Amino acid sequence: CDAELIKVCNENSLFKSLARYLVRRRDPDLWAEVLQETNQFRRQLIDQVVQTALSETQDPEDVSCTVKAFMTADLPNELIELLEKIVLENSVFSDHRNLQNLLI
Repeated sequence: CDAELIKVCNENSLFKSLARYLVRRRDPDLWAEVLQETNQFRRQLIDQVVQTALSETQDPEDVSCTVKAFMTADLPNELIELLEKIVLENSVFSDHRNLQNLLI
């Protein structure tokens, strides 16, 4: 089911919807699949995760799973981009010490 959803979202440029789904689903294996270097849609998806999906969530576990996925996928620049959005812009996670420390 997940593979079909990813395929449909990619084929129809539904990256924002896919980003929201991934953040809420919190599945490390699913994150690993979509963040593979071979995924031609990876950049578009990352942009939507950073710009939309994480800014909409209020759940710390959503953020934690997403941050872990970016770390596991060895995406340091994208992780910094993500953390800057969460910590530096006024979000409910702005005062979160662990996220601040990761950003430093």
